[in-house]
Amino acid sequence: MLSTLLTLCLSLAPLSSASALPNTKRGSGILALSVAAVNTTQLLPSKHKRQDAVALANVQTGTRYVVTFSIGTPPQPVSVSIDTGSSDTWVDPDCSTAGPQSSIDLCNSYPVYTVDLSSTAEDTGESTTLSYGKGSADVEYYTDNFLLGGATVIAQQFAVASDSTDMPTGLMGVGPGIELTGYPTIIDQLADQGITNSRAFSLDLRSVNAPAGAIIFGGIDTKKYKGSLEKCPIIPAEDAPDDFDRYWINMDAVGITKPGDSPKTYPASSTPVFLDSGGTLSRLPTPIYNAVAADFPGATLDTGGSGLYIVDCSVADLPGTVDFTFGATIINIPYHEFIWFINPTLCVIGLLPEDDAPVLGDSFLRGAYVVYDQDNQNLLLANTDDCGSELVAIEKGPDAVPSVTGACAASTSSSSTSSSTTSSSPTSSTSSLSISTTTSSSSSASLSSSASSSSSSSATSGTSTTASSTASSSSTSSSSASSSSSSVASSSSSSTTTSSSKYNSV
Repeated sequence: MLSTLLTLCLSLAPLSSASALPNTKRGSGILALSVAAVNTTQLLPSKHKRQDAVALANVQTGTRYVVTFSIGTPPQPVSVSIDTGSSDTWVDPDCSTAGPQSSIDLCNSYPVYTVDLSSTAEDTGESTTLSYGKGSADVEYYTDNFLLGGATVIAQQFAVASDSTDMPTGLMGVGPGIELTGYPTIIDQLADQGITNSRAFSLDLRSVNAPAGAIIFGGIDTKKYKGSLEKCPIIPAEDAPDDFDRYWINMDAVGITKPGDSPKTYPASSTPVFLDSGGTLSRLPTPIYNAVAADFPGATLDTGGSGLYIVDCSVADLPGTVDFTFGATIINIPYHEFIWFINPTLCVIGLLPEDDAPVLGDSFLRGAYVVYDQDNQNLLLANTDDCGSELVAIEKGPDAVPSVTGACAASTSSSSTSSSTTSSSPTSSTSSLSISTTTSSSSSASLSSSASSSSSSSATSGTSTTASSTASSSSTSSSSASSSSSSVASSSSSSTTTSSSKYNSV
């Protein structure tokens, strides 16, 4: 996984209290895990009813998207970050070594799973070290029952940390499954146990300012995107830039639409990219990074060597977009989603240079609706929107993902074409669950962060092989960008995974 967590030496700013969201559903073959936002000074609920909607939240320490569900008998609530860049699910990080005080506070706000309190927990006898670009965890593997919304997954394998460093939450890895891990992951088990029809899910992270967001196992929400879903084949590991199973796809072009200007496409901007919800920032080849910075209004290179470009926070209010082309569809990411608000007076472009393993992280995913079809090895993308909720099941077979045009009004800035196929949503029950959104803030324009890359390993039965992809933090500036007096000190690191078992380490 390329997990880009910018760990800030800042305090957490309280946000609004929880608000329940309508139209969170579970129907035949669909498990919709929906979102609510809560004040970060509050602990997550220690008890909750049988849920049809499990919450996913936008938690900014950088940005973490956290889902809460329950494990064991009786059920114990846990909160972990959703990560498309890894495949293991693990819980119980060591909060004392979670990082700066903001990360420690975040970690301590979440409940802990205790193996001895569950009558259905079984120790597999397997252990390993999971290493990330920023942080690691020593874990032991167990099986236990997972209560995800209204569905129970029986004997799901996961890991419990005995020690960890720089990890304020555990992870729910929703990357490639059993082919990579050697055991059935959550995506595998949902399909194997008949909860979903196939190994597929959709992810809608939503705006940093919106209380809504969801991961929908086995379905799509046609009122959370506009236009058609563009099918992009996943690049096989043997053809991928790092030779590993990830959600690699080909991106055809990058461009920008500045306020009042016609769209501009950068030459030679096609590149393979992988989509990683565990990364706060996107990372693209240096020429693209330089071109975007040169066109961003008032962008100035950070003098602290982070490679980040600082912009006035008011730029987020301008009607510009950064544009990403996939086939016939252009995903238009508004300035306010592509800019990362470090604090109310310090903002940066959500982009760093990376020439070896380009990544589209949360600065891209907040503006995209993405369907991850593991069975057919495709990702499907559309521009995100929000005009209600209508769930449609993903079925089996080569055309499992429905060819349903998004119900929201098409944007004139999107160049996608789509069919007029329609589908009704399945009858289902509705409920909601709140979960936390936290934002790091500071009164200072100078801060410390860590822009890190991670490594990933691919395993076959009984063996573990490791590779690392190195993210550069080049401070090369474009010709139109000057240096800034504000400083965002950063270090870039890569790590190598160590593993003592056959299971995937990320």
